[in-house]
Formats: sequence, C-alpha cells, structure tokens
Amino acid sequence: MQSDLEQLQGRWQIVALEIDGRDVSKDSFVNAKIIIDGDSYTTAGMGALFSGKISLDQTSHPKKFDVNFSDGPHAGKASLGLYMLNQDQWTICIGFAGYERPVDFRTSPQSGHALETLRREINS
Repeated sequence: MQSDLEQLQGRWQIVALEIDGRDVSKDSFVNAKIIIDGDSYTTAGMGALFSGKISLDQTSHPKKFDVNFSDGPHAGKASLGLYMLNQDQWTICIGFAGYERPVDFRTSPQSGHALETLRREINS
C-alpha cells in the first residue's frame, strides 16, 4: 500500500478556494497548482513562487501536514495544515505562514486559514 506522500506525487489543480470564511472567485486561481515531487512542495500560478519541503502525519486524526518554505515570500517560515486524500481529490485546510494549524476543515473571518480542494492533473 502506498503512503500518502507517494499518492500525492504530481501536479494538483486548485478547483475551489475559501480564505478567511469567504469563497474566492475561480478567476483568481484558474491556473493555480501545487506540485509535489518527492518531499518538495511548489506552487505555480499563485502570483509568487512558494516552495519548500512537505511532511505528513497520516497517523493523526485528522491527518496533518507541514510545509517548511525555503523560497518565496515565506522563506524560513512554516504553514501547518490538515488534509484528506481520496484518490484524485486532495482537500487541505492550511494556516498562513506563522498562523496556528486549523482544527477542522473550515475557515472563518480573520482565521488566517485557507480551505482548498484540489484535483490531480491528468498526465501528471
């Protein structure tokens, strides 16, 4: 059986985004992607380049992940999140760099959290 990190390998297209309790227009993230290559995490199409290392705790409930940024506006900082993985759909709720880890899969005003639904890109 593959680990979650093995299953996450490839390119993931953001298909829904909520930040601080508000839905974000699809036009704002139409080309936004997260790319997982080994334990490397990179974003594309989100304005600035964000990259670093991702680590998963798939034994926790809910499952947790951390991104330690090495490049981009958050270099030297970490974002802490929760995730659910169901084949080709990946749902994450992540705190902005420096914010606390979310406790569930929702955001609220001024939480500093983003809820993202991603789908695996075909041929990724």
